[in-house]
Amino acid sequence: MRRKQEIFIQPPHLTWDFIRKEVEKFRLTYVEASNELPIPIEKIVEISMKIEPFPIQGLMDIDIDGFLCSDLKTICIDADIYQNPRKENRLRFTFAHEIGHWVLHKEEISRCSFRNPVDWIHFREDFLEEDLNWFEQQAYEFAGRLLVPKNALLNEIDSMKSKINRFRSFAGKDLDRLIDAIARVICQKFAVSPDVLARRIRHEKIKLFR
Repeated sequence: MRRKQEIFIQPPHLTWDFIRKEVEKFRLTYVEASNELPIPIEKIVEISMKIEPFPIQGLMDIDIDGFLCSDLKTICIDADIYQNPRKENRLRFTFAHEIGHWVLHKEEISRCSFRNPVDWIHFREDFLEEDLNWFEQQAYEFAGRLLVPKNALLNEIDSMKSKINRFRSFAGKDLDRLIDAIARVICQKFAVSPDVLARRIRHEKIKLFR
């Protein structure tokens, strides 16, 4: 049995403002039209960045949607997510999440040897819980900001003022319920899940009660 690789990595504790700036730099480089929605993340990954998706059966069985390989040229991804059209939004977010690691954690990942999903699991196990949370949350934030640009989100919310007023009639002052209702309506514009869209409204601190 091959011995587990020992990896000790402490990811940088990046601020949300730093991540926002990195997202905008990435957007300027890889998104051709500033108002293009949804963001063509598959095209960016496979054509512009020349990163190869590598489908693997059963990754979700071990609680992995995908991972960026240490060569920084391959994203291993669960085959069902990659091949199932009904999971397109999940595929898009997985790509964006792994590109977040590519941008924010390139040096850390490139120092490790990922040859299979077990290596990736061991890599995660070698993090302290707090460090692993930073590592993943930074990539989540990058992905969310990339796929849901703030200005576009504000425009969409502004365009549905009448619907928001109707939602208030049943949501009252329950902000979470109102955010969830709005997210379900406009998430398709960005080709993300309602949960991702709702998280962006909360993280951007968008005011809905005026």
